[in-house]
Amino acid sequence: MQENELRTEITIDAPPEVVWAVLTDFARYPEWTELIEYVSGEAREGAAVRTRAAWGSPAEREFEGRITAVEAPGLLASEGGDPDLFFGQHRWELSARDGGTLLVNREQWTGPLADSVYAQSRELLVGEFEAFNVALKAEAERRI
Repeated sequence: MQENELRTEITIDAPPEVVWAVLTDFARYPEWTELIEYVSGEAREGAAVRTRAAWGSPAEREFEGRITAVEAPGLLASEGGDPDLFFGQHRWELSARDGGTLLVNREQWTGPLADSVYAQSRELLVGEFEAFNVALKAEAERRI
């Protein structure tokens, strides 16, 4: 069985509090990224969220989940899917780094379909994660 975790990171020239403000303001995502949109929900532990990803592309998808951790300004975590088939746990980890922020953006998938879905989608997902990181960086740096 392969490891079904995708991990990307980026250094952002803005303090963690600014990056956190951008990351947790779900309503404003359409202003700075086309990759992900929170259709409903808020950055509150236990909150249900409905998410659209890669809308308008061949890889578009919409899914439901819930926020599992909100630890300002260092951790936002969510999960969703069917634990018996395909289940994802996502984490955005922020830490202060040289006057800015190191953002680690990662997700791990489990369930019987995880190996095949991850193998088929890995390249696409890496591109989406990295593009999201770049868009978040640009918006956070614009706000300082």
